Amino acid sequence: MLDSQLKNKLNKLCPYLLERKIKYFENFDMSLYSSWRVGAETPLMLFPNNLSEFIEVISFLNKNSIKFFITGNASNSFFVKLTETVIVSTKKINKLAINNNEVVAECGCSLSFVLNRSLKKNLIGFEFSTGIPGTVGGALITNAGANGGTISDYLESVFFLIDGKQVEVNKKDIEFEYRKSSIKRDDIVTKAKFKLKTGDPNEVKEKIKEYIKYRNQTQPVQYPSVGSVFLNTEEIPAGKLIEDLGLKGMSIGGAKISELHGNYIINTGEAKIKDMVSLIDKIKEESKNKKGIVLSTEVRIIDE
Repeated sequence: MLDSQLKNKLNKLCPYLLERKIKYFENFDMSLYSSWRVGAETPLMLFPNNLSEFIEVISFLNKNSIKFFITGNASNSFFVKLTETVIVSTKKINKLAINNNEVVAECGCSLSFVLNRSLKKNLIGFEFSTGIPGTVGGALITNAGANGGTISDYLESVFFLIDGKQVEVNKKDIEFEYRKSSIKRDDIVTKAKFKLKTGDPNEVKEKIKEYIKYRNQTQPVQYPSVGSVFLNTEEIPAGKLIEDLGLKGMSIGGAKISELHGNYIINTGEAKIKDMVSLIDKIKEESKNKKGIVLSTEVRIIDE
């Protein structure tokens, strides 16, 4: 049940969305959206059609003090509780422009889309993203990376929504580290500019084949997951730690630690929120008690 205050706010929001023909769903089950195929129900899920609508919607939500969370593919998010939170999808905020070796991608562009479009223009450098299911916006927050590279490697600048206006911030003014950046979770990224290199796309495509082959051999790609659940530690990679603890293959309900990769928790088909939470907590507990190592999650957990 919605509290009366939130209900009144949503009674203003829904007509606003209808008037602008912005698609939305009430009481939306995030397990239908998340790549983990498990998640809480949100009072409202909405899909702005373009960047200008996205900016308008964010302004409306802020003006009416409606709590919201922005997500692309929800490939690195775990929605535990959303009773007061509206979800804004960036799936339709996906325009991409290429001028010479400059690529400007909106926040909802999937990394695979940027990669494929760039290769068609003989631009290389984005092949690191092979196999990463995320979007540009989320990838910048976590400095997503794989295959020896990260999204910040060829980054020029990031555009943020600040006080209703887009503000361009140069890369040198943003800090990037292993799986994190100085971009805060509540910062609103609208697009990013990259400067790629001219090269032979056929050579890159051969590399991509090798990346995909390795990924299929080492990751449980046939099951719903959010990729690596925990951040690597200074002492040891999280996957190796979990393997050393003898936890590979452990399951709670429909949640299971992959036997292929210790840092992957897979949904075997009917996983519940409580299953995922319990298994994450169990891994943390075993790591701290038996190895003295405190694990932090790479996946973002949204729990009111």
